[in-house]
Amino acid sequence: MADFIETQGNVFVAHRLRRASDRIVDQVGEMLAAEGLDVPPRGASMLLMIDERDAIGVVEVAQRLRLSHPLIVRMAQRFEQLGLVEIEVDPGDARRRRLVPTGKGRREAAAIRAFNTRLAAMFNALFAEIDSPLVTVLDRLDAALDATPIAARMAALADLQGADE
Repeated sequence: MADFIETQGNVFVAHRLRRASDRIVDQVGEMLAAEGLDVPPRGASMLLMIDERDAIGVVEVAQRLRLSHPLIVRMAQRFEQLGLVEIEVDPGDARRRRLVPTGKGRREAAAIRAFNTRLAAMFNALFAEIDSPLVTVLDRLDAALDATPIAARMAALADLQGADE
């Protein structure tokens, strides 16, 4: 049976990117669990940032990862439940919450760094296999969409089509 999304061409590129992303996250998550790590695979970058900074505010994490504040709050709560961080009141601003890595969080961050070295080598080989510098392409896609969002591109296309008629 044909994959419906594939039959639609490039209009569902976001759907295809999401499926590929979910597949990678699921497979990496299985490997992290097999290595005895509790960090959720979608939270690995956040744990590395927390470990690198020693203490960091939730808002800064959201800004630096370009993710929503509510998502980071939920992930921080999950990290706290897993014993990876402590959530403390910022001594300089009682409204602000800081994430501080625990000993377990530091050990898991170190294990993730070692894992990421192997993962990067695997992705380099995979991208060579498919003959595509995928991360470079995604960087270019992000830059192009930052420069001219989809709505502006669609309007320009409509203007061009209107001029041709």
